[in-house]
Amino acid sequence: MQYTTIKTCPNSKCRYHNPEHAAQKRWYQPHGYYSNPKEPDKKLRRYRCSTCGRTFSETYFTRDWHLRRKDIDEMDLLFEWCKGTSMKDLTQRFHCSVRAIENRIERMHSLAASKDVVLEIERKSL
Repeated sequence: MQYTTIKTCPNSKCRYHNPEHAAQKRWYQPHGYYSNPKEPDKKLRRYRCSTCGRTFSETYFTRDWHLRRKDIDEMDLLFEWCKGTSMKDLTQRFHCSVRAIENRIERMHSLAASKDVVLEIERKSL
């Protein structure tokens, strides 16, 4: 799941933070691996920007980058929010803060604006 179709540098001062420049060439190189203390057996790829030297992991390019709560069902949240469920009810339903709900809604909004929305729907066999 990609957050954007064009991968950009996380450094806002880097030339390749701009999607127009980032689309012109591959601006990052592999830079080893690291493991998350919660999942020590899972190795995550690290990369380095060839221009500014900023390092980042492969999770930077995913929709759930830098989220603490990965257990919130985005489809459920989206449907509840579109139905007009109050923010207080959403926070109680998902057991999280108002800011966590706002963050998810902002991310979904930016994905919709970039027209890079990927919905993963499970098909249940009958």
